[in-house]
Amino acid sequence: MDKILLVDAVTLVREKKKDLLSSSPVHILTASDGHEALAVARKELPNLIVMDNHLPAMDGISCCRAIKTDPHLQHIPVVILTSAVKPSDFEGCSATVANDWIAKPIDGKRFLSTLKKYLPAIECRGLRVPLRTEVRLTINDGFHVGMTNDISPNGIFVTSELQLLPGDEVRFSFVLPGSEAPTEARGKVAWFREKGFSGKFALHSGFGVEFLEITGKGMPSIRKSELESFVSLRAGAVAADPVWI
Repeated sequence: MDKILLVDAVTLVREKKKDLLSSSPVHILTASDGHEALAVARKELPNLIVMDNHLPAMDGISCCRAIKTDPHLQHIPVVILTSAVKPSDFEGCSATVANDWIAKPIDGKRFLSTLKKYLPAIECRGLRVPLRTEVRLTINDGFHVGMTNDISPNGIFVTSELQLLPGDEVRFSFVLPGSEAPTEARGKVAWFREKGFSGKFALHSGFGVEFLEITGKGMPSIRKSELESFVSLRAGAVAADPVWI
């Protein structure tokens, strides 16, 4: 599994970046300053480093310079997040051979699309929002229960001990908050995540499902509209957070 190193001094911001990556089959490492980032990078050799420029002890530009002059690390793409607002402000980023930069404040779509240029495993096909609710699964005529982790108009991530393979077909049912009727859908497994750890945080096993068909009680178009409205409203609440990223 590919590794991404997220470097930011603010714990809450690191967690929000991790939320944006929760649907991607990647192992997430974290660091809170440049010195720690170098130590983690040398030990773990991540596939991508995403670093805020404003860090204590050693700022992002200095850390990037150290990475790009280290023969064991210089091949790793580095994306710098910066509050610079003029083109000339980014000269420091290019001078240290940072592979890319993102101006802050940014939205999740821009964040994910930039990272995907360097790591194809990044999932950014649709906006996803957190959702923890029970989901009932039917697989090969067997009935199972899992928990949703996040959802988009195009798919859902389910935490479960089931061992599924990409391409497996799944039928499932869940109730969105505020809805009286269950949303039922047919989908196929897009990817599987094994149980493990990302930094200090435990990762439950589970799988991402791409919707093939949305049905349910009443007109399917109503259930689909409810899902799109839920994601849009929940995404608006997240985007309104002033310390998003």
